Amino acid sequence: MGNKGINIFWVIFWGLAAAGWAVMSFQWLRKEVEAIQPTAGEKAGWMRGLLLRRVVMFILFGLMLFLALRTEPLAVIGMVIAVTLVIWAQVIAYHKRQNSHAVQKEK
Repeated sequence: MGNKGINIFWVIFWGLAAAGWAVMSFQWLRKEVEAIQPTAGEKAGWMRGLLLRRVVMFILFGLMLFLALRTEPLAVIGMVIAVTLVIWAQVIAYHKRQNSHAVQKEK
């Protein structure tokens, strides 16, 4: 019984860690994208920094997946489900917020 409890603990732990990572990653990306201001004649040097930060986040998530796989293989499935659901929820909420701002600007 004790061994099963530890396995469930690891699945829950890695699921929550993945959900936290997804929130942090999405919010960071949202702020970076909103900060982009198109200007005439400027090279896209900001794109290099954005891509570098996204690659670092991707590598960090890969490291989290590896560590979860080492502790409890089922935790990886929980992580993927948690990340997917949290990011979908954030995208839907962001989209609704953007649409409500667009409707208010039209009025």
